Amino acid sequence: MTSLQPGPEKDDESSLDRVVTCRNCGAPAPGQFCPECGHETARELRTVAQFLAGLFAQYAAREGRLWQTLSKLFFAPGALTVEYIAGRRGRYLRPLQLYLMASVIVFAAVQFFGLNLDLRLYGDQGVHLLRSARLSADVDHGYGLGLTPVQIILDHFDTPGVRRFGAMSREDRFTFLRARRTQYVSPLVLFLVPLYALTLGLFYRNRRRRYAEHLIFGLHCQSFLLVVLLIETKLPAILADALSLWAIAYFTIALKRVYGGTWTETLSRGTAILALYFAIFFVANLLLVFGLLTI
Repeated sequence: MTSLQPGPEKDDESSLDRVVTCRNCGAPAPGQFCPECGHETARELRTVAQFLAGLFAQYAAREGRLWQTLSKLFFAPGALTVEYIAGRRGRYLRPLQLYLMASVIVFAAVQFFGLNLDLRLYGDQGVHLLRSARLSADVDHGYGLGLTPVQIILDHFDTPGVRRFGAMSREDRFTFLRARRTQYVSPLVLFLVPLYALTLGLFYRNRRRRYAEHLIFGLHCQSFLLVVLLIETKLPAILADALSLWAIAYFTIALKRVYGGTWTETLSRGTAILALYFAIFFVANLLLVFGLLTI
């Protein structure tokens, strides 16, 4: 019978949850990370707080890439796209990384705090392009207005699911939509990014830019928009409206910086792009709501 042999001794300075050999590749690894494969040598799984802290540190630690990215994104419209296209990329987060990070933060807030991030061209308090507010069953949120996707479906479609939804009270409709829409909002917004890039390519086809460049600009703009929507949920109405106006101005300045042209040309094209984008968003939202009511 083979006797059990004691394992290799650990360094006195290492903690009990460290091992001498890497469990991933088997190479000697007396430190916190394996020098061969970079794998952690700790046995115990990290807590959620440790995981999130480590994830945040990965972006913030390397020469302040996170802060440089955010400063360019918020205070220099379009500059982040210009830098990336020009090849100066090492000091910033990649466009998709930035967008995914913004999406995780924003839609986690939607899930856990019940925030409403609908882009609305209608509402009980007037015309709001970017206003977002905490969901409440006591507020209509425009669901009773004739221009909303919900009301359009109720007025023009007759399926068993639509009839069941129409028979619900306003509070039950709110609960139903919130429960079913939250999981689809993030994929819907991500789906709109390539469509937005196509729209840019359509209106700036004479610039002879590649689709990837339009996509990068779209990812940066969508990242900015998502964070703005989240910030607005904590602002008074007057400040939220001011931030909405800044978002529109931001978009115009970004277009001018990235694509060039005169201000008149930029304003006319920007207006057309926004109008088409909101139309696409409305149709996509209509299809989403119809799917939720008929599944």
